[in-house]
Amino acid sequence: MGLSRAIETFLYNNDIPFSVLEHSLSSCSMETAHYSHVQPSQLAKAVIVKNSQRYMVCVLPASHKLVMDWLDYDYDSHYQLASEPEITRLFPDCEVGAIPVLGQAYGMKVVWDNALRHVDSVYFEGGDHRHLIQVSHDDFLALMEDADHATISCSADTIQHFQNIH
Repeated sequence: MGLSRAIETFLYNNDIPFSVLEHSLSSCSMETAHYSHVQPSQLAKAVIVKNSQRYMVCVLPASHKLVMDWLDYDYDSHYQLASEPEITRLFPDCEVGAIPVLGQAYGMKVVWDNALRHVDSVYFEGGDHRHLIQVSHDDFLALMEDADHATISCSADTIQHFQNIH
């Protein structure tokens, strides 16, 4: 399949320099990080959520899990994960599970996690399970300039610990 045409066009239209990193076929973001020799904290993944009014792209490190309660609190709403058929419809030029973080290219609201604020380079899916796009920290911030940012995720270990306490 290759890179998403919408993402490629969005990057060019915004004058964002990027590199493409090819990797072995992967089925999850942690596997992608491993095959690509990229730190999971630098690999941004997209989680698509919805409420009664809209869809939203949540961008977080591959090493983290989205905390829906935090998202609900920050946006004073109730979000749930979008279904696979909904995601296929929203991102027609992407393979399921390889959704790029640039929801803006698809007219969607984006919120990115503060954990991505201090990484040197950011990698994200290019629309298939074999290519990552790499941008510099500054270019990632430029891409996210009109997006919200908040603490909406934490490491999987932290969530596991938190769930064991409650």
